[in-house]
Amino acid sequence: MLWLERFGYRINLRRLAIAILCLALAFVAARMAFRDSLTLGYAMVAPTYIFLAVVIEGARTVSGSFWDIRGRAETVVAVAGAVGVGYLGFSLWSIGY
Repeated sequence: MLWLERFGYRINLRRLAIAILCLALAFVAARMAFRDSLTLGYAMVAPTYIFLAVVIEGARTVSGSFWDIRGRAETVVAVAGAVGVGYLGFSLWSIGY
């Protein structure tokens, strides 16, 4: 992970493990509540966004100003990942899972 440090990010494995555990618990709770993969995929959009935002923001070692593009790029990455999870749920639903 040395290449991440060149860009100003350092991943804390303990924080990452705790975030993954919280995301897994959210998935299990949503899976017990929703049996349909479409609804499950759409229900996991918000927890996935929160997971990605926390992990990316927590990994940043250099704080930026309000006008810094890095914070906006992190938000775009988190939104894109969350939308990808929703689309995955739709795709699984459309093929019959």
